[in-house]
Amino acid sequence: MDKPITKEVLLRQADGLRDLARRARRLSEIMTLESDQRRLARYVQELEQSAGGLERQAADAKTFFTAPMPAGRVA
Repeated sequence: MDKPITKEVLLRQADGLRDLARRARRLSEIMTLESDQRRLARYVQELEQSAGGLERQAADAKTFFTAPMPAGRVA
């Protein structure tokens, strides 16, 4: 069974993407070819945008999943 996608899962994924972006940014600083630096800069930008999208999804995600109430019952 698949794990439900919760706020925590989305934020963990966003953190992972931001970590990859930091690594790519550091790597770009030691690259000697300008074309490699530009390519890594694009990757950093894509990773940051993806992380931002996940964080926006997390803002709307439920933290806990509950079973639906049976029909006819009032909470």
